[in-house]
Amino acid sequence: MSKYRKREKQSSDESDSEEETRRDIKERDEFAERLLRKDEAKTRKIAMPAGSTAEAAKRLKLMETESRDKLLPELRKASRRQYLEKRKADKVAELEADIIDDEYLFDEETLTESEKRALEHKKQLLVLANEHEKARNLERVQRYHMPEAKGKGEKDDTVVDLTENEAPISEQSRWESQQMGSAVYKFGAKDKKRTEDHELLLDDEIEFIQALQMPGSDKIKREDEEEASRTVENNKLQSIQETQRSLPIYPFKRELIEAIKEHQVLIIEGETGSGKTTQIPQRVAAMSVAARVAHEMAVKLGNEVGYAIRFEDCTSQRTKIKYMTDGTMHREFLSDPTLDTYSVIIIDEAHERTLHTDILFGLVKDIARERKDLKLLISSATLDAKKFSEFFDDAPIFRIPGRRYKVDIYYTKAPEADYIDACVVSILQIHATQPRGDILVFLTGQDDIETCQEILQERTMRLKMSELIITPVYANLPSEMQIKIFQPTPPNSRKVVLATNIAETSLTIDNIVYVIDVGYAKQNHFNARTGMESLITVPISKASANQKSPAWA
Repeated sequence: MSKYRKREKQSSDESDSEEETRRDIKERDEFAERLLRKDEAKTRKIAMPAGSTAEAAKRLKLMETESRDKLLPELRKASRRQYLEKRKADKVAELEADIIDDEYLFDEETLTESEKRALEHKKQLLVLANEHEKARNLERVQRYHMPEAKGKGEKDDTVVDLTENEAPISEQSRWESQQMGSAVYKFGAKDKKRTEDHELLLDDEIEFIQALQMPGSDKIKREDEEEASRTVENNKLQSIQETQRSLPIYPFKRELIEAIKEHQVLIIEGETGSGKTTQIPQRVAAMSVAARVAHEMAVKLGNEVGYAIRFEDCTSQRTKIKYMTDGTMHREFLSDPTLDTYSVIIIDEAHERTLHTDILFGLVKDIARERKDLKLLISSATLDAKKFSEFFDDAPIFRIPGRRYKVDIYYTKAPEADYIDACVVSILQIHATQPRGDILVFLTGQDDIETCQEILQERTMRLKMSELIITPVYANLPSEMQIKIFQPTPPNSRKVVLATNIAETSLTIDNIVYVIDVGYAKQNHFNARTGMESLITVPISKASANQKSPAWA
């Protein structure tokens, strides 16, 4: 009897454990699905028009799951509103044309009393219609409207710009203008605004309108313009090809391809600037490298070559090469644990050891053992390639020697008490005395960058120096502001890029000649006593300083 009870208890425990396991698996899958839906809702699709995909999916779902009767009333309502807006404008224009015709064709003496009343009624209707439209514009100006997603060709109707004559003058504005006017001295004709002395005055002027356009030599002109544009494109393509040939990795292109075909896992070691990133990711690096490779392949960004970062996805169904950050790669594992949609995975700048990258190493190592058809490339710029090789089951190492340019490194004779002020002085000294070439400055964080930017702007305006374009770049900066660092520098000016260590690797900015490094960086420091992490400013390592010099000089 006791054995039977023991067996029954064991079977009940096993069933409870199985039920708990199934419940855990179900909760895990539900959590992953909720996380994916949340990310998709926040991610901005760049390669396709905003709202088109969601609208098409909504219509398809309604047509498949529900009857057409629920969709047709909404379409009728939207069509009716558009029709009424157009009809209103047409009727107002027609009423205005009728009034002009009546006043032009008939005198007031020839009109009867009823015709005069009808004309006055039309004028009153026109005045009311115009006042109603102005009132609607004022209402939209003075109230806040929630922003809506608009396409490239759509116009936001909730924003209305009024001229000074149309905008109402409040009592406060009138009082301020009176006070400002009484505070300013006026000397009569001396303060009168000068007009142009040279004007061409004609008594009789003939106006012309274009009625016919005869074809002539415009075809030849268009052909010349097309030939010139083709020449510019060819020059750009040739410059890109010359840049590719100048990279140290270019002579080893064939050997690298053979090594990738022969080995499943390959460690690529080369100095910064040798061309590992473009010829074989942080947030800014993923966007810039994707744009560079798309330009080299002569394709549009978002088609064959795209990128995916947090809250932003610039890919399409035709994308073959996809650049992404390590955090975005983790989310790919949620939807596709074995990464069946990918045939080659390249982890660039593997020496930048972060928590996300370390987790990624373990995941891709397990996938490489399971999928023999998957190619895994690990790219590193330091001498730690042997450690990566041992971690990935003694994978072979492909070394790329050489650097692109000669580098001159200068140090300060004595330590500086205020490194931000020393950076500002060095920038102004280079700007005033050295030949043309942009400047890259490595600072510790956003606060130092903003402080340095304010001091630079104040001193350049006070000293009346030539144009100095200041462009900051850090992780929290919006993507639209980050892209400004890649824009070409105008002639007779110099660009200064104030960056954190995000620009240390995987980021290529053209025309950088001078690099200033403060020698400090912010790192995550874990305090075991409090159990919290904090950012502290620490001196950079010698390897980090050496890595910045060949990348940008």
